[in-house]
Amino acid sequence: MTSFEPEEPEVAGKPAPLSRVWNTIDRISSGCAIISDILVVAIAAMLFCEVIARYLFNMPTIWTQDVAVALQLWFTYLAMAYALRHREMIRITAVVSLLGPNGRRIVEAFSLLVVIAFSLMAVYYATDIMLESIRMGRRAPTMLEMPNWISELPVIIGFFLLALQSLADLVRIPYRPAPQFAAADEATE
Repeated sequence: MTSFEPEEPEVAGKPAPLSRVWNTIDRISSGCAIISDILVVAIAAMLFCEVIARYLFNMPTIWTQDVAVALQLWFTYLAMAYALRHREMIRITAVVSLLGPNGRRIVEAFSLLVVIAFSLMAVYYATDIMLESIRMGRRAPTMLEMPNWISELPVIIGFFLLALQSLADLVRIPYRPAPQFAAADEATE
């Protein structure tokens, strides 16, 4: 994690262009993170109930595993934009930490452009896969036979939100202090 915090004041009081749009994207990312937290709790509750049903009453359910796996996909992909916004994604900073402020901004911008490109590519291909699943009526090969698109849709939504958050962060780079990378930041976590 870097010492760059998203809540820092903007440089020289000058907001980034379209700051309302970028702030809305931040709020959407935060809302999706809250939904992800709720899904984690729901998964834990479902698995707890499954253990009780299976081992105490000898009446296992047919739906718990499928629903838990689907919700795990949803919470993972919904939280990606939030993780990026709060600089919680894995990054290798050994060389970048040696650069000056402008060098760090350039590397940050390049990184965000790569994330945007990959995210858009993921959205494109995942959409194609999901539409094919719907068209062919594909279902999971389990007792519940959940439609595959339910587990494919979070990939599209998550990467789309990640691309938007990356764009918002990219536009803000010139208006914020350069990101700080230090080994001390990583050692304290």
